[in-house]
Amino acid sequence: MMPFLLRSLVLGLCLLLVGCESARHDFTARVSEKVNGPTYVRRVYASDARTVFEASRATAEALGFRITRAGPTQGVIDGVSGLSSDDRLSGSRQLTIKVRLVATIEGGTEVAVLFTEVIEDDFDKGSGLGTETSLRDHPLYESFFGGVGKKLTR
Repeated sequence: MMPFLLRSLVLGLCLLLVGCESARHDFTARVSEKVNGPTYVRRVYASDARTVFEASRATAEALGFRITRAGPTQGVIDGVSGLSSDDRLSGSRQLTIKVRLVATIEGGTEVAVLFTEVIEDDFDKGSGLGTETSLRDHPLYESFFGGVGKKLTR
């Protein structure tokens, strides 16, 4: 009886560890984000900072973000999307964008962008108690960088 129980436990443990690769990756990313802060996605463009700033701002607006803070000298663009709610109108969802621009030694500009999702799922808890989560591997990154690239080639 004991060897059967031991084998069953070992088999169950192996199946648990093998089948959860995506869950382990997601958990690891969340823990790393808590310790090191959110991970920005970066691209470098061979243009001056002012030109890349204007292209980044225009792209963020084209993606539906309302710019809440922008400073070409500081290399900062922040924005929010419109609010959306669930079917029961008991919560809301909003996306944010944070863009940081830094001139590179080679004369180009590095663009770092972070998209986050803010969810407030229960208005009974009081306002301002939403959950903010970084969006990793989201199509918005490619849309943003593709838009910036197109604006720079015009």
